[in-house]
Amino acid sequence: MDEDPFLGWGLKPVELADQAVLNPYFNSLSEPLSDYTFSQLYTWRNSLRILWKEIAGHLCVFANGTGDLTLLMPPIGDTGGDAALKAAFELMDDYNANHGVPDRSRIEYCSEELLRRFNRAALKVTPMGADYVYEVKRMIDLAGGDLASKRQAKNRFIRNYRHRAEPYCAADHLKDCLALLDNWKIHQDAQHLEEPNANAIKRSKESIATALCLESAQTLGMQGMVVYVQDPASSSAQTGQWSLRAFTFGEVLGRQQSSITIEKTDLEVRGLAQFVFSEFCQKYWGHLPLVNVGDDWGLESLAWTKQSYRPVKMLRKFVMRPQAIATSPTGIEIAPIVATEAA
Repeated sequence: MDEDPFLGWGLKPVELADQAVLNPYFNSLSEPLSDYTFSQLYTWRNSLRILWKEIAGHLCVFANGTGDLTLLMPPIGDTGGDAALKAAFELMDDYNANHGVPDRSRIEYCSEELLRRFNRAALKVTPMGADYVYEVKRMIDLAGGDLASKRQAKNRFIRNYRHRAEPYCAADHLKDCLALLDNWKIHQDAQHLEEPNANAIKRSKESIATALCLESAQTLGMQGMVVYVQDPASSSAQTGQWSLRAFTFGEVLGRQQSSITIEKTDLEVRGLAQFVFSEFCQKYWGHLPLVNVGDDWGLESLAWTKQSYRPVKMLRKFVMRPQAIATSPTGIEIAPIVATEAA
């Protein structure tokens, strides 16, 4: 019996060696989403069971994290996208029919840039969220009345805590970062007991992806930063105990953006989150005009936090499904009514 359930469909798991093959596809995009990078595919490969295949000269990235087979993003390539998309849907339909979920084929994260490349008449398009994008200079200075509370929190942290920030190095920081990640997840789960179980599953998958990022960041070309904080009860800068209280990771995204993919902080240290975000932008991302912090996962509390930093742009995302074709009693196909996305 074949141990690889995807071998018959020609799908391969994402490996580090695939970086040279996949990166040119992502680099061809003028305004990529935060989801459209090799590092994201690799770090989430276990949580979402990510697979890939080249079809008709296009990169097709699939996910099997919920038992069905979906496209994580539309096919990426130069021309002939509709042919690649048709073949990808046929592959998904075949897999999903064989696994008892025949109506689950879909594309989960489609950008506006990629949406324009396909025949909309054959697709049902539904909005599903957006990446939050900020002006990086504002995130460094936190200037203006609408960011006053962020600026005050950052300054309060600087006044109240001895601290130091340094570039992430797995050899020096991995163990302490994994301990902080475990504590973060325990705290978040305890604080959100009333939420749907699906949110806890999301946090669990995120923790798995974050741990893989911590192990492989250097190989993936990601920039990381950690922050150490000294125990405020200590009276001496020389003898006080220091501990790692925050880490964050990011990467260049397209020509205009950086993308901050991970930020984990000790939530008991007031103002630390605001300091980490601003400091990371200042130290590593000031050469790019925009910073992308991803979407809000449909979580109300996360949406409120990301909106409070006043995004200058929202990169919309869509779910795409094949448009159903109705058939008359005589067997003649009836043209579908094409759905349009909300404004």
